[in-house]
Amino acid sequence: MEDGRYVEGSVWFYAPNKGAPIFFAVAYLATGAVHFWQAAHYKSWKLTWLYVFCSLIFAAGFVVRAIGAFNYTDLLLYIVSTCLCYFSPPLYELANYYILGRILYFVPYHSPIHPGRVLTTFAAISMVVEALNGVGASYMANQALPQDLQQLGHTLLKASLVMQLVVVSLFVTLAIAFQMKCQRNGINHFKVNQALLTLYISSAIIMVRCIYRTIEFFDIVNVNFTSPGFDRSMLNPIIRYEWFFYVFEATLMLCNSVLLNFRHPRRWLPKSNKVYLARDGTTEITGPGYKQERNFVATLVDPFDLYGMIKGKDETTRFWDKSNNVAEAKTPRQTNESV
Repeated sequence: MEDGRYVEGSVWFYAPNKGAPIFFAVAYLATGAVHFWQAAHYKSWKLTWLYVFCSLIFAAGFVVRAIGAFNYTDLLLYIVSTCLCYFSPPLYELANYYILGRILYFVPYHSPIHPGRVLTTFAAISMVVEALNGVGASYMANQALPQDLQQLGHTLLKASLVMQLVVVSLFVTLAIAFQMKCQRNGINHFKVNQALLTLYISSAIIMVRCIYRTIEFFDIVNVNFTSPGFDRSMLNPIIRYEWFFYVFEATLMLCNSVLLNFRHPRRWLPKSNKVYLARDGTTEITGPGYKQERNFVATLVDPFDLYGMIKGKDETTRFWDKSNNVAEAKTPRQTNESV
């Protein structure tokens, strides 16, 4: 039973629980196996491969943590486990960006941004977050490094966590703006609402996890472990008790993975991003799809294509006003149901 006291020689502060990491490793492998089957069943590898990858990364992290629980003086095991556990949550959010892009493809005429630019823009930010995460976690975990480098690791992790909070907030704001615009214009489609609801729940889970990590590191960064008379018992309970990690990291992210098992996006989104919802709010139509007429740099710098809107060039991409190729028609009772 944890008592919040420092265990002599432990690089974790406490003596890690030996059973919990084994349970979570098995649990993440199980949810990952289901994601693998769903990706094959729905033929959605391009859309949902990150679900499988994140589950495997988390499982690997907990396998290493389980080994570390029996060797809690081993610094390398601590570093590897910490880095693996930090690596996956931003990738889950990256998967959410991709899903939102596919939702916007489904209702393109109410999209506040080119659907493909959701992934381009947010993925670029995520790459920066991942870089800060990787370097920061490795520097922070390696207690053999000089104090200034460990401090740099804390700073980089703080920056990445704050960026995650900001990016998740902007992402949710974009999704809400899109949904409100749809509803103002009479689009209250069941598939759109259900897919967005899944994104909102997933983003909320990731947000809570980010808040937990932010509180943890904003507290620990101000601690000078080398100062004379340093008392480890005065550290924040988030650091001294392992259960915080298992509740706000392991369990939350497992819930996120299981959520995406039960509410898999392909249950509502079409296989092709060329299939979109007609303006009547019920008929699904196969169109030509978006054509990317701008280079990557222009897309990254101006994701909303403000220049194109000013010049009127965005009119040429509005294929939904021209296409009449009906792919599938649903009755209002089947598809216009609200959440």
